[in-house]
Amino acid sequence: MNKPHLLLCSALLLACGIMVSCGGSQTQFEMPTAKYETKVLQPESKTYNMTFPATTCGITEIKVYPQVEGLVTKKNYTPGTIVSKGQTLFVIDPTEYQLSVQSAEADLKVAKANLETTRLQYESNLKLHEKKIISDYVLNTSLNDYNSAQALVSQAQAQLNIARTNLGYCTVTSPVTGFIAGNEYNVGDMVSRSQYLCTVSDISKVKANFSITETQLLSLVMEYHLTTGKNGMEGPNGSLISDVMPKVKLKLKDGSIYQHDGNLTVIGALVSQTTGTASCEAEFDNPDGVLRSGLSANIIIPLTIDSVLSVPQTAAVRLQDQMMFYRVKQDGTVEGIICKEVYPSNDGTEYYILEGLNAGDEIVTNGAGKLSNGAKIR
Repeated sequence: MNKPHLLLCSALLLACGIMVSCGGSQTQFEMPTAKYETKVLQPESKTYNMTFPATTCGITEIKVYPQVEGLVTKKNYTPGTIVSKGQTLFVIDPTEYQLSVQSAEADLKVAKANLETTRLQYESNLKLHEKKIISDYVLNTSLNDYNSAQALVSQAQAQLNIARTNLGYCTVTSPVTGFIAGNEYNVGDMVSRSQYLCTVSDISKVKANFSITETQLLSLVMEYHLTTGKNGMEGPNGSLISDVMPKVKLKLKDGSIYQHDGNLTVIGALVSQTTGTASCEAEFDNPDGVLRSGLSANIIIPLTIDSVLSVPQTAAVRLQDQMMFYRVKQDGTVEGIICKEVYPSNDGTEYYILEGLNAGDEIVTNGAGKLSNGAKIR
C-alpha cells in the first residue's frame, strides 16, 4: 500500500474512534457522560408578583331601557364617548302622549266641576236637614255623591300624573355620567319597554374582575390571615380586604402599568366546582378617564411567601401551557414532573413552585431540554 493510501486509512480509523497502537492492538473510545447541574430544593422566603388576567368595567353599569313605546325621532349620542347625567340620549315621538295629557287634563276639569256641584248640593242639604225639611236619607245621599266626586277628582289627577310621566319618558336621558356603549336603535326605529337601548358606565372608578385558583386563594388566606365573611373573604375581626391586603397594580395590554394603584375589594370564598377558581374584584380610581369598560388587562398582586420552592428558569421544560422539571432518582436516572402552580420571579430568573415538587427533591437545573424520562445522569 502506498503512503497516501496509508494516511487516508489512518484518518478514517481515527474518525471512527479507533486507536492503532505500536503493537497493532485496537481500543474503542468511550464518550464521557454529560455533566448536569442539579439543585436540592429547600423552602425559602420569597416575594413575587401574582398576575391574573382581568377585565374592566365601570363601578356602576346601567342598562338603559325606554319606559314608553314609540318611534325614535332623535338620537343624541355617539357610542364610545362620555355622556353627562341627565343628557338626552333618545327622543320618542311624543304626539300620542301629548294627547293623553290633554285628555287627562280635560277629565280632571270635569271631575273638579262635578265635585264643586256635589259640594254645593251637600252644603245646601245640610242646612235643610238642620231645619228638618229633608230626611236623613236625602242628606246621606248627597254626602255620598260629594265623597264620590272627591274620589273621581283624585282618580283624574292620578291619570293626569301618569300621562305627564309617560310624556316625560319620551325623552330618554342618561342616569349617570359615564362611558356609553351600544348602538342598537336609530331614528325611525320602533322601541318598546322591553328593548335594551344602550349601557352607561360610571367610570369615575373602575372595577377589574379576575379569578384565582384554589391554591392561590389558600396562599392569600395564610399570608394575610383572611376569614370567610358574608360577602366573601374578609380580614381579621371582620376588617375590609383593602385594609389588610397590599395595593395592587393594573398592567394594561400595551405593557404599561396604570398610574393609580388599586385596592382589592372582593375575594370570593366559594371555589367553583366547574372552573376550580374563585371570583375577585379590584377597584381603581379613574380621575382622568383613562380606563374604560371591557378592557383586557392583568392584575398584579405582590405576595410574600415564607416557604416556597424556587428553581432557576433554566430548569424548566415547557410543554405547551405546562411546566416540567426533571427530578433525579436514587439510581441516578431522571423523571419528568409536571407542575401546575408555577410563577415567575419578579426579575425573571427563577420560578416559584407551589405544587408538584417537594422539599428535598433534587432537580436538574441546566440541559433539561436534552433529557427524557429514564435518562441516566450519574
